Amino acid sequence: MIEASGEREAGAPDGAAVLRGAQSRPGSSAPNEDLFLLGGTWALVLDGITRYPDDGCAHDVPWYAAALGESIADRIEGPLPLAGLLAEAIAAVNARHPDCDLANPVTPGATVAAVRWRDVLEWLVLGDCAVAWRDRAGEHRVESDDRLAALPGAPAEDLAGVKRWPVDYVASVRNREGGFWVAAADPGAAAMARTGTVPIGEVADLLLCTDGLTRLTDRYGRAWPEVLDLAFGSGVGAALDLVRALGDADPRPGTKRHDDATAVHLRFPGFASL
Repeated sequence: MIEASGEREAGAPDGAAVLRGAQSRPGSSAPNEDLFLLGGTWALVLDGITRYPDDGCAHDVPWYAAALGESIADRIEGPLPLAGLLAEAIAAVNARHPDCDLANPVTPGATVAAVRWRDVLEWLVLGDCAVAWRDRAGEHRVESDDRLAALPGAPAEDLAGVKRWPVDYVASVRNREGGFWVAAADPGAAAMARTGTVPIGEVADLLLCTDGLTRLTDRYGRAWPEVLDLAFGSGVGAALDLVRALGDADPRPGTKRHDDATAVHLRFPGFASL
C-alpha cells in the first residue's frame, strides 16, 4: 500500500491499473487534511472536514483521516462491498478513541471516494469527493455527491477565525435524512454512500479527487472534459496548478481562497489516453 499526503508521480501497482500520478497539496500553512491511499487493486482519497471548536474529540482531523484510511485499507481487499467495508472502518475508528464524545454533531469526519477493480470497477462516493473516468470511446462520466451543495445552508459565523455554518445548523443536517452524509462516528452513514460498478474493460483513464480540485467545475466553471484533458494529458499537477492560479485571482471576499486538494490518475493497460 502507498500512503501519502504529498506526491506520487509514477509507478505501477500490482494488478490492472497503472498509476500515472497522484498529488495532495495543502490549501494553506495548516496541516493537509486530505489523504490518498493506493493498493494493487484499489485506490481512495479522503478529505478531512475542517474542524469545529468544541468537537468533543482529543484528536485532530489529520489523525481521523489517517485512521479512517488505514481502516478502509485493512478491509478493501476482502469480500465486502465498498459501503459495507466503509461502515466497518468507521466503527473500527470509533473503537480507537472511545473516550471522545462521538455523539458530538461536529465530531471529526471525512468525505471519501474509493474505487476497487476486479472483474468490474466498483466505485463509492460519500460527501463531496468525486470519481471521474473516460471510456475507450472518449466519453466521460463523473460520479459525485451533491447533497451538501443542494442544501440551502445558513448564514455563516466566524468560528475560530473560519467562516462556517453554525453548529446547530450542522447538527440538523449532517448525517441526517434530507441533509448530507459523511464518514464520522455513525457507521450507518456508509449505507448512504453513492455506489456503482462499470465493466473494467470500458475504463481507459480514471481520476479520484477531493473538492479542492472539483472547485475547477463547481466554483470556476470549467467543464469536466477540460479538467480531464488537463489531468490525463498534462498530469494531475497541472490540474492542481490551475485551481491554485484561479484561487489566487478570485476576487470574491469572505470565502476560503484555497482548499486542500488531492488527485489520483489511474490508467488501465491496453488503452491509450483519449
